[in-house]
Amino acid sequence: MVKRTIKFTPIAASVALTLGLTACGSDNDRNIPVTPVEAFTATGDAQFNIEVTGKAVKGSMKSAVVTVMTLDASGQSVPVAFRSAASAEAESFSEEALSQDAADAAVEASKIAANPEVLTDESGRYSIYLDDDFTGPVYITVKTSAEGDDSFLRCDAYVGCGDYDVAPEADDVNDGDTAIEFGEWYKTDLELSVVKFIPAVEADTSGVSGAAGDLNVASSYKANVTFLTSLVAALLLDSGSSVDEDAIATASLNTVVQVMGQDAALLLSAIIGDLSNGGAVDLSDVDGEEELTDGILAIAQLSSSIQGLPSIGDVMSSIAAGIKSGQFKGNTDAGIAAIATMLQTAITNTANIFVAVATGDETAIEDALKAAFTANNPSATQAQIDAFAANSVGIAAKAKAAKDKAIKNGAATDAGLAAAAIKVKKALEVIGCTGAECTVGDDFYTALAAALTVEITASQTALTTLEMNIETAQSSLADVQAMGGDALTADNAAAFVSAVTLLKNEATTADLTAKAGSIFVKSQGYVTAANALVTQSSDYQQILDSATLLQTDASVAVTDTVAYDLALAALVAEAEAAIETFDVALAAAKLVAEDTADVADEKKSVADTAEAASTSALANAEGAMVDTAANATEALELAMTAVTAASDFAAAVDALEIAIEQALVAANAYLDLEGEGAQAMIDALTAMQTAAVAQGELASEQFVTAYNLQLAAETAVAKLEVLTSVKATSESLSTMAVLTGTGADAVADAADVLADVIDELAEMGNNSGTGTSTRNADWDYAYSLDDLTLMLSNATTGEMINAAASYEGDKLVVAWGATLKGENDVSVELVTAGTQTQALTDCVDFAAGTIDATQIDSCLVFTFDGAVTADNVDDAEILMTETTNHVEIMDGDSGFTGMLSLTADDATDSGSITLEGVSGDVDFKVMTTFIDSDMEEASALDITVNNAMGYTLSITGNESAGYTGDVMAMYNEMMMSFGTAAKTTNGLSITYIDGDVVDYTDVDLIDSSK
Repeated sequence: MVKRTIKFTPIAASVALTLGLTACGSDNDRNIPVTPVEAFTATGDAQFNIEVTGKAVKGSMKSAVVTVMTLDASGQSVPVAFRSAASAEAESFSEEALSQDAADAAVEASKIAANPEVLTDESGRYSIYLDDDFTGPVYITVKTSAEGDDSFLRCDAYVGCGDYDVAPEADDVNDGDTAIEFGEWYKTDLELSVVKFIPAVEADTSGVSGAAGDLNVASSYKANVTFLTSLVAALLLDSGSSVDEDAIATASLNTVVQVMGQDAALLLSAIIGDLSNGGAVDLSDVDGEEELTDGILAIAQLSSSIQGLPSIGDVMSSIAAGIKSGQFKGNTDAGIAAIATMLQTAITNTANIFVAVATGDETAIEDALKAAFTANNPSATQAQIDAFAANSVGIAAKAKAAKDKAIKNGAATDAGLAAAAIKVKKALEVIGCTGAECTVGDDFYTALAAALTVEITASQTALTTLEMNIETAQSSLADVQAMGGDALTADNAAAFVSAVTLLKNEATTADLTAKAGSIFVKSQGYVTAANALVTQSSDYQQILDSATLLQTDASVAVTDTVAYDLALAALVAEAEAAIETFDVALAAAKLVAEDTADVADEKKSVADTAEAASTSALANAEGAMVDTAANATEALELAMTAVTAASDFAAAVDALEIAIEQALVAANAYLDLEGEGAQAMIDALTAMQTAAVAQGELASEQFVTAYNLQLAAETAVAKLEVLTSVKATSESLSTMAVLTGTGADAVADAADVLADVIDELAEMGNNSGTGTSTRNADWDYAYSLDDLTLMLSNATTGEMINAAASYEGDKLVVAWGATLKGENDVSVELVTAGTQTQALTDCVDFAAGTIDATQIDSCLVFTFDGAVTADNVDDAEILMTETTNHVEIMDGDSGFTGMLSLTADDATDSGSITLEGVSGDVDFKVMTTFIDSDMEEASALDITVNNAMGYTLSITGNESAGYTGDVMAMYNEMMMSFGTAAKTTNGLSITYIDGDVVDYTDVDLIDSSK
């Protein structure tokens, strides 16, 4: 705080007096008055206890230069005071100037002048501390350089990050070749940034003490520096306006939707309002600080994909430019659009590789790596492909080791990571947005609210479990504390030391402080996202209330764990002092070694039990069948049980390995004191450690096997679910009058009547007339050859057929309609226009090609070998017959409305029939082609149902060989066979993939005579 003080200082008085005396001594005895110089002083104190901490990751940025600024009202960056450690005491500043404003500014400049140099550590982590009066946006940049300093960037792109100019010497992470591979450090120019808003706080409401439990920290904020936060920062700085929480939330949401698309954005619901709260994960070295949730994994894979592209900086600039223009994907700038396409390919490859990493063995990872390299480098030479294939063995091993480390560090479980990998792969199949997709609306916010609610609920559950663990830890702490203090004697000192050691080991393994901090950081993100929702609608207030309550409770958990850590540290110090006070070093070391070995034995027993459970569950899953829907469902349940058991087995082995390591430390300490039996302890623990490694490998193998069984069962269940719909569709088609022999006969019988009457009238030789057919006694006729019209009617059945024709060059065009009756009260109507004149006009236009089939009702067109009239039609030869009919068939159940089209080519003796329309709830299309050669008729038929399933029945063949084919449907975005079909005497027989054979009778699907 700056204190303003106006003073007439001794220096000013001295100057004024000197000038005055000089004036009195002038030759002309003139007095010249001099105005005193007035100086202003400003003083101020500053306490730097607002912690801003995070990691800079695009792979990890090591020894990178951290620059800290703030943003003014126009969004311009200006210096701000900060420190690299929290202030234990206030710093005082005092400056003097010729104006108060200048003095105040000088104080602020002094604070800023004391700013330290800050570099990231090997994980990219940094921490800075702001003045406790600070509020507003803090703008942080982190930079690595290709030259001139010790900064490095780690490659976490599975396909590599380019090439070194000069191959480095081989070491723990570099294999000595020129390729910059997964997990290797390299020099490059890269700058990432983040804008974090620090709100005004009236008092310390966070209860949070920094990442290291520093009691001088009043409040702590996470500000990770990543690829996405850099894009958000670019948008904010480009806006030219002040930055607050709402501005950050808007820019964050816009960035995620533009780059990843709305579906993927929902995975980031926990941090969508402030991307700096998460996503700082280096896939080559996951430290467990962040849980690998769906959203965090999506960001990590996106970042990894970016690093694998040429020139990270150029790619980021292009993406930022696309976002600013309103559309990154499909941008009008060809260069930006190309970057989007390239990024899609890269992230698809990364997602595919990660699925292999999460669910497969090293061979599966190698295969995924080689496939990705080929996709990324379509013009690669065989030599380049072979070289990458050779390197992929080592890369696969590194990727598998990184995944195992992530599991050991608690970032995920095997089962959880596998599920997340599959989900993220699906979400990233199509990234970005175009057009209206880039504008989020009410539907998105509703979905975001639902996703955020799930996240908050999960964290509440995790916090409840954590609180129970904290209570247990506090109870254990109290028990050990009771052993110390006044109760501590020479007799129980060794036991006290051992109890403290076991408690410390448990605390290290449980890592309660980190878990509490993780939930608290998540809750900060939830509150920010919920505030953004409430800005859209007050209906989301309950979500904000839940997030706020979670933040408060998580803050208490952080305070409790920090207090626990301090108390434990005090116990450790007391135990160390007790060793000296009571001279029990050897006795304590022996007891600690024995007790920690006992803990390892207990963990060994748990791991052995988990192994037996996993082995049994896997055997059950391997023996399951997937041939029927019921069996597949049971197989899936067994496989999922095996996956969980294998994941639990791996976790038990991880806990065992930690316990063995702790026991080995104790046993070696006992050996250093030349304790009796120490070497035997070490030998036993070493053997146990070797066995644990083997168990870990077995757990990994069992998990991969179980997960593959789960995938196979899921595939079978999904296929058999589709099969149920396929069977239902086959059944519905087989009962439709339009496709059954009954329905076909109705149309065929009408055609026979029409042909008989026309032949009969032709034999009579009259140009017109009325009467009753001698061949079909129930049918009356009225016709005119002059007008080319014909009317047939059946008084008994109520059936009717009418036609009107016109000669059009080499065509005879007929407009016709009919109302027909088939067996079982089936009615068939060939729809025609309101008048024969209009119907014929439409058909003539259709034949001429001026209108299409959707604009007519029922038409018949004969094409002859030349121009025809009434005088020469009898001598002309028909080359082609085409008919397109608007048909309505009612059988009391399904009914049908649609188009029936037929083409007959007399020259090739071939034809086709197309029937397209709706029957009941089924929209389908039937296409039949046939060739009647000198040998025998050959036909092909396709029935396609127009639904999401894409049901298709395809049959080909002839009478002698039989008609056979497949029943196809859409599965997993591809068409696959769900059965084989064969024509039978009175219908169709389908053998489905589950072995079920179904005969459909009275189905006359292939019959050209109809």
